Amino acid sequence: MSDSRWRDHAQRLIAKLTADLPETATYAEHRKALWGKGLPAHQGTAWGRRMWGQECRKHLARHGDPRCQAPRPGEFPFRDHVHFPFREGGNGEG
Repeated sequence: MSDSRWRDHAQRLIAKLTADLPETATYAEHRKALWGKGLPAHQGTAWGRRMWGQECRKHLARHGDPRCQAPRPGEFPFRDHVHFPFREGGNGEG
């Protein structure tokens, strides 16, 4: 357990909400299980909502959150419309 009671509440509620999910549950199923169900954990407090959000992001990162995926080796981490004019090869080009 952590030093924060809000983090502990969030971790326990996340474990309870996702306990019935199968091992093969997708990211979307995990997200749906958590979406909008944090009130018992954070009880409407600002700090509690912050801890709830952090713990949800950690849980979803462990279950395939596409926003947490590292770029593949050799892949430029920015989209094509992002330009770095003062860097050589800044757009993923040689």
